[in-house]
Amino acid sequence: MVVSGTCLHAQTITVPNGLPQGPIPTYEEVGLGGYTLPTSGGTRTIGGDGSTVSTSTATSTGTDSDALQKMYTASWGYQAGQNAEALEVNPSALAATCVVESGCENLYTANANTSITGAFQMSNSTYTQELNKALAADPSLASTIVSGTAGQQDPATQAIAAAQYLKDGATYLEKNGVSSPTAVDVRAYYNYGPASGAAVANASDSDSMYSVLASKGYSADTLAKNGISTTETVGQWKSAVATKMGTAANASVLL
Repeated sequence: MVVSGTCLHAQTITVPNGLPQGPIPTYEEVGLGGYTLPTSGGTRTIGGDGSTVSTSTATSTGTDSDALQKMYTASWGYQAGQNAEALEVNPSALAATCVVESGCENLYTANANTSITGAFQMSNSTYTQELNKALAADPSLASTIVSGTAGQQDPATQAIAAAQYLKDGATYLEKNGVSSPTAVDVRAYYNYGPASGAAVANASDSDSMYSVLASKGYSADTLAKNGISTTETVGQWKSAVATKMGTAANASVLL
């Protein structure tokens, strides 16, 4: 895992809005650092003839990482970063999550069997619970959201719920013996819930993911659907997650 180097001079990066991106296919679902880089960007509204009807700008800061820069190529990326910061969550950790879940694409994956959808792949129940918790902590965020479950398909709104869930995860892990939880540390919490997340974060690298998660009630079939074999070790799983997250893997979740 690579940690970004220290820069001597501040930089400002302007990223074009809405660049096309390729999704990173995963089976992962939501379960029950470096230099601080000032950045600026925004969103555009495009008319039927392809012209720009209106433009709005936003700024956000965060630990520089390739995941963060990928999120910032999306028209909603800077607002998502700001929303994470408002909750005292590192935008790089949030970006690492959307990279793993969807390639930071606003995917529509809900169907008759699941409500999981969006750039951060959250179920309706988890999304609603975490969004309400975030708005209670910072009521000013209410002015930026798309109301109701429609907010599931608005990435900047869903980012608020995802950031709160990451914050919950990091806080839970701290209470369970994990110091300064990183994006990789919180990954199992995000996928498999509190008890399983803490078990994986505290497990030895040589332990098998199957044995750790089976003890929390997960079947081999469920784990196989999440891309985890019965022979994969915790260390191998963490390494695979870190590869997907890139330089954001070691980003502390909490600011």
